[in-house]
Amino acid sequence: MKYFAYLAVMVLLISVVALFYLKRPDGQAWLTTEQVTSKSDALKEQMVALSSDTLDQAVKLVTDTSSKVVEKVTSGAKPSTTVIYKWQDDTGQWHYSDQPNPKGNSEQVVLDPNDVTVVAAEDTSILKGSAKSGGIPLKKSPTSAYDPIVIQKLFDDAEQVKSQLEQRNNTLEQSH
Repeated sequence: MKYFAYLAVMVLLISVVALFYLKRPDGQAWLTTEQVTSKSDALKEQMVALSSDTLDQAVKLVTDTSSKVVEKVTSGAKPSTTVIYKWQDDTGQWHYSDQPNPKGNSEQVVLDPNDVTVVAAEDTSILKGSAKSGGIPLKKSPTSAYDPIVIQKLFDDAEQVKSQLEQRNNTLEQSH
C-alpha cells in the first residue's frame, strides 16, 4: 500500500510537470509559469478582498453590539420585579407559587432580580426526601479541608480501609 501511494504521487508529479512541456495543437504549452503566476495573483487578490470584507463585517458587528450593551447598561432602566406568593400548609410545609393559596391567606413576596443569587446545590440527595419525612438528615457542609469534621472523617475512612486490607490479607493467607 505504501509503494502504491508513492507510485501515485510520482505519476501525479510527472503529469503536472509534463503539462509545461507538452504542446497544444496551436503550438503553445498546456501550462506556463505566466499562467500560474497570473492565476495565483488573482486568487491572492480575491482572498485579500474576502478577508478584508469579513474583517470589516466583524468590526461593524462588534461595534454595534458594544454600543447596544453600553446603551442597555447606561439607560438606567430597572429590570422588572416578580411577585410570588408563599404560604404554610397544615403540616408546616412552606409553598411558593406564582398564584396565591386558593384555600387561605398568602404572603406576597416581591423578587428583585438584582437581589436574587442562584447557586448550584452541593448535595442534591436532600431533594429526594425532606428532613421532616424521616428521609436524609440535613448536615452542615464543611467550610474547608481543614475542618475538624472533615479530618475526622478522613481518619475514620483510613481506619476502615486498613481493616478491610487486613481482612483480605488474612483471607489470602488462609487460602494458601
